[in-house]
Amino acid sequence: MSIVIFLVMLLVFAAVMMLVTWFLDIVREFSLSKRLKGKVQDEYTVADKGLVAAVKSFAVDIGAYLERVKFSGIPAMLDSNRLNLSKAGMSQIKASTLVGYQVMAALAVAFVAVLVFDVYNIIILAALVAGGFFSPVLWIKEKIKKRERDIFRQLPDALDILTLLVEAGLDFGSAFNKYIDSETGPLVDEFHQVRREINLGKNRVQALIDMSKRVRHKHLTSVVNSIVQSMQTGASIGPTLRILSDTYRVERAQMAEKMGQQAPMKMMVPLVLLIFPTIWILIFGPIVLSFMSGKIW
Repeated sequence: MSIVIFLVMLLVFAAVMMLVTWFLDIVREFSLSKRLKGKVQDEYTVADKGLVAAVKSFAVDIGAYLERVKFSGIPAMLDSNRLNLSKAGMSQIKASTLVGYQVMAALAVAFVAVLVFDVYNIIILAALVAGGFFSPVLWIKEKIKKRERDIFRQLPDALDILTLLVEAGLDFGSAFNKYIDSETGPLVDEFHQVRREINLGKNRVQALIDMSKRVRHKHLTSVVNSIVQSMQTGASIGPTLRILSDTYRVERAQMAEKMGQQAPMKMMVPLVLLIFPTIWILIFGPIVLSFMSGKIW
């Protein structure tokens, strides 16, 4: 019985820490926005140095401990998390820290299931804990999908601008820097990383190849391979950029058309589950109530 009480106390502590962290993150963002407007001084740093930092440190410690433990599945999990974080543009987060957040999310789900919903079935509880454990990874995968869509939407316009700048007389490096300084978005963030690596001494070709390996976006990888091939063979890069921009502009239009065709099918679910039942209630509800009250229309 004492073990059960200890586990319950541990779950309560973990869940409270998660809730407090979420609340303090909101407070910190609000305080930071006010500070940027000149309304407060440095109070927002108190939250960052308090429980928020403690919870983050707790996740880091959990991940570091699991990284040291020689379980068979831990290295594969860390490699998978590292790849997902890189593709999501969140390389500043360590893979082991993500595992720590997964453990904390699993504990929070177990706490809510046991103490709030009175779930004591071992199978159901294990399924809920597994869902909580993998929920951060699923959230990151959704960010990866959104980021890949944003990169694909931005890629034709980027190629158009680079083509115009190169055909106007700039070399590729100058056109690349001018585009970075004038645009924003996930693709530009990756270009910023390429420029930082080049400024630190890395070869431009190698920096572009490393970007394609880091992002692992098939369209961006194809663009990088074509640009690198033009650089290595000494061919003019302007026609290459023109061909790539035309190709991906057409492909983007085809993808938009495909998404438009899929829209009616996606709308069927909310129609069937939400709108149709409401219509049926409005139409047949009065009839049913009249029959229940003994009246016949």
